[in-house]
Amino acid sequence: MKIAICVSGIARGNVKRNIDRLKIAFPDVDMFFSSWKEHKNTISENYNSTYHTEPELHYNPWCECVTDPDNLKYKAYKKDFLNKTGLGLQKKLLNATKQLIAHAYQLEYDIPEEYDMIVRTRWDTLVSDKVNFTHYLEKSYNENIAIGFAIRGGRWIDLHKFKDIEHMYITEDTDVSWSRDWHLWLNDNMIFHPRKIYDTAMVHKYHEEKKLWPAEYGWYQMLSKYDNHHCVYGGAALERFVRA
Repeated sequence: MKIAICVSGIARGNVKRNIDRLKIAFPDVDMFFSSWKEHKNTISENYNSTYHTEPELHYNPWCECVTDPDNLKYKAYKKDFLNKTGLGLQKKLLNATKQLIAHAYQLEYDIPEEYDMIVRTRWDTLVSDKVNFTHYLEKSYNENIAIGFAIRGGRWIDLHKFKDIEHMYITEDTDVSWSRDWHLWLNDNMIFHPRKIYDTAMVHKYHEEKKLWPAEYGWYQMLSKYDNHHCVYGGAALERFVRA
């Protein structure tokens, strides 16, 4: 197993701290950085980032996707999107497939072929410096599955402890008080996956055909076959949701 840490997206946030944390969590692992040409800035230049052209948004993945997932949570997000009038939130949600395309570009053009295990993260992701990720790296690699990390508001807010999420399906009778963060969903603040299971050509094809799902649904769509993925609370989170 040869690991590459792939940081992509718009370079913003407390990046130096975030990268220092990654170096502590994954010592001696090579790191690669990419961003969009349209968002080149001092931060991305400081990290020798590569650049790709930001994709054109030709559909709304929340309400115009050709293949909506049969998922109650997705439908709730979709309803919420359609009910929102705030242009800021709508614009943000419209960008929800770009992270999948950015990762595809990075794997296609920036990461040498000898790297067969990927840690995908964002510039504004903060990882824990108090946990050991070895178990999950080995699980992902040996079982050929994707594993996603995040924290979730009232469900789990401890960055420095892991909680494995139950593999339970959402139905009309699902009790909303317990975790629903596995069914057709892959936590995406940080993702482990063997390189070979991310079909970059399929990402581009689905984008062009308006079939690519947004955010955590899209990561599930591109990385899980027959629900053979795993989600974890803790270990990584977007910096705005946690205290260092």
